[in-house]
Amino acid sequence: MKRYVLSTVLMTMFLSPAAFSQEYAEFPQEAEPLEQMELQMQRRNMELEMEERETDAKFHQEMRKLELEERRAHLERQRKAHGHHKPMHPLLVVCLIVHILVAIWVFQDIRRRNCGSGIWVFVALLAGVFGAIAYAIVRLGDDAKKKA
Repeated sequence: MKRYVLSTVLMTMFLSPAAFSQEYAEFPQEAEPLEQMELQMQRRNMELEMEERETDAKFHQEMRKLELEERRAHLERQRKAHGHHKPMHPLLVVCLIVHILVAIWVFQDIRRRNCGSGIWVFVALLAGVFGAIAYAIVRLGDDAKKKA
């Protein structure tokens, strides 16, 4: 029984390639060109797909570059627009310092003369030089009353 099974398996192994080769032997000239044409068509389709993908990738890359350039230009415009306000900051700092110095002068003058009110310090702090001028006018009026 073992010999029978073994011989059957060996026979099928040797006979099956021969059977397949006979099938292909009937159409040897027709099968190869068709297969080659199909392979060429598949290859051409794959090449077209690759070209399309490359074109899409280049398009998206160019779009990203354009978006980046647009963002950079927008940021540059914003920087330039805000850049015009920079010279104003030192001017504000100088005005603040002048207001504080005028308020200190008014406060020291009030303490030295022992007359006047603390409201003038607040006015000088808010109005700056104009507050100091108003204080000086009122002070001159007080001096004229005291001398008379």
